Amino acid sequence: MGMPEIALAAKQLARAQHSGVLGTHSTSMPGYPFGSVVPYYLTPEGDAVIYISDIALHTRNIKANDKVSLTIFDNEEDDSQANGRVTIMGNAMCVNESHIEAQYIRLFPQAKGYRQTHDFNFYVIKTERVRYIGGFGKIHWVDKAYWHQEKQEWHSNVDGMITHMNEDHVDAMSLILKHTLNVSVLAPKMCGVFPEGAHYTDGDNVWFVPFEDVCLSAKHVREQLVIQTKQAREALSPAIEN
Repeated sequence: MGMPEIALAAKQLARAQHSGVLGTHSTSMPGYPFGSVVPYYLTPEGDAVIYISDIALHTRNIKANDKVSLTIFDNEEDDSQANGRVTIMGNAMCVNESHIEAQYIRLFPQAKGYRQTHDFNFYVIKTERVRYIGGFGKIHWVDKAYWHQEKQEWHSNVDGMITHMNEDHVDAMSLILKHTLNVSVLAPKMCGVFPEGAHYTDGDNVWFVPFEDVCLSAKHVREQLVIQTKQAREALSPAIEN
């Protein structure tokens, strides 16, 4: 497995999870690390987005020292030593960009009112390096050059794509979820689309379905969704007919 494939596996693991351990430099106990659990998502470029309160200790730590880490675990495995995990190291910076907020709210709709109630702000962790452990003996450093995706116009304009899927292709999304994850959802909604795959929700749960290839354009995303739908129909057609 070459480094591009290793980076893809690590990023797809990170996209499939929804919370991680944020590591910051403690201001209360100088010299010691401080860990806290936070929800996150990865931007199309590969940087983690977190939504944190100004009164939280980890936010105060970031304002004093912006060098942080975010450790993500594969929750599908029972053995914590054998399961996959990713640690993203980088610099956290406060941002105010509408497309970042829109994507976060699609994945975490309960966070919509946090800003007014608890003085929350968005921070992006600008990735410098990634540590990926895919299981015993599968240990890799992933440099920024392999992790980072160049920003493209479609990354900030996915609303139309998501709306189209949710209005016209609910059946296709239901088939994709059943075929890839064995999840039965009658009316799923797409809530995120990225170069490595797409997120779907039933209102309570969120699932990530990876693409076979990294998508570098909106056209490539559509092609991958068509392929997944075709594969699902072919695999499930006997069950559908019965």
